[in-house]
Amino acid sequence: MERKRSVDWMCIIIEKIDECDTDAHYAFISNVSEPNPRNRTGSIVVGQNRGILSIAKATGEVTLFKAMPEDTGNIRFQRAARKIRRHWEAGEYPDKTIYACG
Repeated sequence: MERKRSVDWMCIIIEKIDECDTDAHYAFISNVSEPNPRNRTGSIVVGQNRGILSIAKATGEVTLFKAMPEDTGNIRFQRAARKIRRHWEAGEYPDKTIYACG
């Protein structure tokens, strides 16, 4: 089986980049890994991909502002949106949070 480049979907960093009276904008960031040329099974982090989402303070509606490259099916966006929506339900707009599973 050929090893490929991958974008992490289990650990997504979420950072506030802007906030005003009506909404807050967040970058959601995932590590990008490629096969390690020095061994057959490992991989190495070669960079990060990021997207931008916005949450409406009045309604909690989360909108994809800028898609993350290589986010097939918007999986990373959906997970970051779910995490930010939970903070919104608690009345929070954190400067930084993380979605982690597993």
